[in-house]
Amino acid sequence: MVVLDTNIIIEHLRRHGKNSPLLSLGKKFPNELFALSIISIQELFEGKSTRERQEEEFLLATLGPLKVLPYTFEIAQKAGEIARDLDRRVDLADAAIASTVIINGARFFTLNKKDFAGIKDLELL
Repeated sequence: MVVLDTNIIIEHLRRHGKNSPLLSLGKKFPNELFALSIISIQELFEGKSTRERQEEEFLLATLGPLKVLPYTFEIAQKAGEIARDLDRRVDLADAAIASTVIINGARFFTLNKKDFAGIKDLELL
């Protein structure tokens, strides 16, 4: 399983599905299960473009084939440990997404590798 960072979906939406990293990843790993943290769902709906019906429908169509992973006690605990143990500040959302990947034994695809650098046990694609 590959968990996608929020920015992968945002870039797909910006490009209107053309030549996006999401499509490239799907072609490279056609039999892979792709997932998204529930935290990313919140981040995506914070975007003002979701106020527009057509944009929201495109977002929902993009999310449809993805498995949405819940935020659990175990994931929250791991996110807290990541934030506590990292030698730099990490956003709550990034720690939550990283812990979701780790707890689910998945790999992670992001366009912002520096935001996740140094997180123990996080496998970046």
